Order: sequence, then C-alpha cells, then structure tokens
Amino acid sequence: MKKIDRIDRIEKMINFKNTYESATNKLKKDRFEDVDLENPDWENYKPPHSGYIEEWEAYQAAGEQEFDVIFDDIKHKALDFVIQQKPDELTATLVGLYEATQDAAVPDEYESFHDVNEYLMSEHKRIMNEIKEKLSLYAISSPAILNATELFFSYCDQEYPENEHFPGYFEDFLMTLADKSDVPEMILSTLDGSTVERKALPRLVLLLNQKSGKSSEWLQSARQYYQHNNDVAAQLLKHYFENNTSEFLKLAYELFEKEPRYWAYRLRDLVSAELDTNLFVNVFYRLVADKKSIEDYLELRPYLAPERLEDLLTEIDGNKPFKVQVLAAEKRYEEIKTIVKQQPGDWHYPELISPILTVYPEFCFNHIKQKVLKTIENQRGRSTYQRIAEWLKMARAIPGHLEQTRVLALTLYNHKPALPALKNELRKGGLL
Repeated sequence: MKKIDRIDRIEKMINFKNTYESATNKLKKDRFEDVDLENPDWENYKPPHSGYIEEWEAYQAAGEQEFDVIFDDIKHKALDFVIQQKPDELTATLVGLYEATQDAAVPDEYESFHDVNEYLMSEHKRIMNEIKEKLSLYAISSPAILNATELFFSYCDQEYPENEHFPGYFEDFLMTLADKSDVPEMILSTLDGSTVERKALPRLVLLLNQKSGKSSEWLQSARQYYQHNNDVAAQLLKHYFENNTSEFLKLAYELFEKEPRYWAYRLRDLVSAELDTNLFVNVFYRLVADKKSIEDYLELRPYLAPERLEDLLTEIDGNKPFKVQVLAAEKRYEEIKTIVKQQPGDWHYPELISPILTVYPEFCFNHIKQKVLKTIENQRGRSTYQRIAEWLKMARAIPGHLEQTRVLALTLYNHKPALPALKNELRKGGLL
C-alpha cells in the first residue's frame, strides 16, 4: 500500500474513532451494567400479563423492561441520525451498541436470563432491523454513504483485522446503505482496499456488482461464494433458471443433495417433471414428507415409484391423519380400517374414519357407536359432548344408518343421570 494511501486510511480510522466516541459517549456498556437484575426497578415494573407469574419470570420481565428503556433511547438517537442524513454517526452508533452488548458484564445470580449478552444481542438485531426499515425510506447522499462505508472498513482494519464475523454481522445494514448509493464501484473499491475479504460480505459484493451493471463480475462472484452462503446460492440458482437450464439443473442437484430439507422449499416453484423428472420427484418427496401436504402429494403421485411410496408411508407413519389421506388417495382402505381399529384418540378420529364411511358402512357405524358409548361413560364436559355430536353427524351420513343414529342419539339424550349440556349439543347438531 502506498504511503499516502496508508496515511489516508489512518486518518479515516481516526475520524471513525472520533465519530464513534461522539455518537456513543452515552451508549457505553456501563448503561447496561447499571441494570441490577438481582434488585430490579420494581416501582416502574409492569407485569407482562395478568394472573400468576413465576418469580423468575417477574425478574426477567423487570430486567427486560429496564433494558428496553436503554435500547429505546439509543434507537431514537440513531433514528435522528437517519433523519439528519448522518450515516457515519448512525454506523458508529450501531457499532458502539454492538460492542456494548458484547462487553457488558451484567451479573444474573437468579439466572433470569439464559444468557444476558445473548439477549442484548438479539435486541441489537431488532433495533438494527427497525433502523434499516427507516433508513430505506430516506434519501441519503452518495458521498455521505461512501464516507460512512470508508470509516466502517477502516475501523474493521484497526479493531477487527482478519475477523469475518464482525463485518458479516453488519452486512444487511451495509447493503441498505449501498442500495441507496449511485457510486457502487467506489464502495467496492473501498472494500477491496481494506483487510476485509469479499467472502465476508458476499451478498454486498453481488449487490454492488449488480448496481454497477457488471454482469460477468456478478456471475463470477456468485459462483465463488454460493457454497458458503445460501442467499447467494439462491440468487445464482434463479439466474441459471432464467438463463441456462443445464447449469440450473447441475446446481439444483448439488444444493438439494447438500441440504434437501432447506432447498426443497426453494426449488418447489422452479422444478417440474417435464424439466427433470428425477429432481422433481426428489424435491416433492421431501416436501410431502416435511410439509404433510396432500396437494403436493397429488402432484407427486403420477411420478412416484411403488417402492418410494412405501418409503414415504413409513416416514410419515407418525402423522396418522396425513398417512390416511395418502392411503385414501391410493384407495388402500383396508389399511385405513386397520388404523381405525387401533383405537385412535379423540382429536383426529373424524379425519381417520371419514375416508372409509361409505366403504365399510357397518364397521364404521359400530365403531362410532362403541366409541360414543365408551366416551360418555368415562368423560364429561362441554368439549366432550361436542365431539360426540360430531361423531354422530358422521354416523348419520353413513348410507342406511340414519335411523340407527337417531336411536343412538335418543339413548344419549335420555342418559341417566341427565346431562343438560349433552342434550343441548345434540339439539344444536340437529341429531334428535
């Protein structure tokens, strides 16, 4: 690096230091450390909800409310910098707050928080997201944005050399700034002139290349970083989908094999049986197994080999209602009957027995009748009676069993001892 460039960067770092100290002189970690979690401010404490509150919950809520006062104060100062178009002081404020959340030593003897600093960090992310939304609504001059990014990277050089996490943490914020600039090449040059490597900010690099109109550089960067960042991979996948089918399929297979559950959702609207049947089946198999969506299954069904259907039924066995939906689509009613025979619980009973009401009418009516009589002898309460009424409506829909259902309903209506709430539910259901 030339001597003049080195001096210039040192001056920028000093400027950021001065800006940092000016913007954060009231935002030091001491403010967090002043919060006494063992003896919170009970005078200003507001219970998070009515009713009984555990002691640890009250301590945590009281501590959170004191932290909220600090964060709100900082947020208002940061928003003032947005309105005043001072992205350098805004950046310094966010950096200062980040370091305060990391460095604050807040005793927590009662363990009100699992990890105090982790909580403070989550609040910092929340504040930064709110500021990004506000920032996107304001026009900020490109020179001011460039100055802020130069100061930020100079600070990285001085305080966080060879540290990818620190600049990466602020990537979304830097992208919000960069997206409002009309000098993306200069911001990229500033990044390249620092010790921060491009791989630490891959999405920012892609954004700057895109804004610069450098499509070949964009593609080169996307190919270089897609394995390390799923958002970059998604952008590259979309690019290939629109421009290069063979490269799209190659990349789609690579990504799906690496993280099938993650990429199945993102490939859903891009793959088709016409494009590549094998990939389509793999993606939709994963979607069906994870989402338990019968719509996805019906789309997959024409292309699903018998052995893979058996694999799917095994994988979804823990979700009996969905398994029954799949079995019904395959007209494998005997297997549904077996599931119903296993005396399933009350809550999903209608979903399990409904597909076979007209297939095995006598079996279904008798099963419902036995379940109703057993339930009324062992359970009480309005919700129980509502479920019984629902089961009787199913029985009434079984061909040839209307009169038998009416007799069963009358038997329940005349139950001894009398059950007024049950009578009410039977009347409401039109079962008498």
